[in-house]
Amino acid sequence: MSRIAALYTEERINSDIIHQELAEQKSPSALANGSTRNQSLSEAVEDHLKRYFSAHAGSLPPIGLYDRLLKEVERPMIEICLRATRGNQIKASELLGLNRNTLRKKIRELQIEVVRGLK
Repeated sequence: MSRIAALYTEERINSDIIHQELAEQKSPSALANGSTRNQSLSEAVEDHLKRYFSAHAGSLPPIGLYDRLLKEVERPMIEICLRATRGNQIKASELLGLNRNTLRKKIRELQIEVVRGLK
C-alpha cells in the first residue's frame, strides 16, 4: 500500500488501481524459486518502471516520478544503514557517503524513527 501511495498522486486510490498493482506483482512461487533474486537493482527498477508506465495505458504517469522513486529507494536504504550502525547517525552518514546534517534532514523529511543501541 505504501508503494501505491508513493507512486500515485491521486487523492483517492480506487480498487481498480489496487487490483492492477497486485496483478503486476510477482507470485510468491516465483520469488521462492529465485527467479528475481539474481536481478540487479538497476534491472529491478527498470522492470518496475516499465510496469508502471504500461499501467497508464498509453498516457503518461502523474508528474513527480523522479522524487517519488527516490523516496521509495531512499527510505529503506537509510533505515537499513541506521540499523546496521545501531542508530549511530555519524557512522550511518559515513556509510551512505552523506554529510551528517544531510542525513538528519532526510531522517526528518522521511519521518524515519531512529532507535539507538539496538541491532
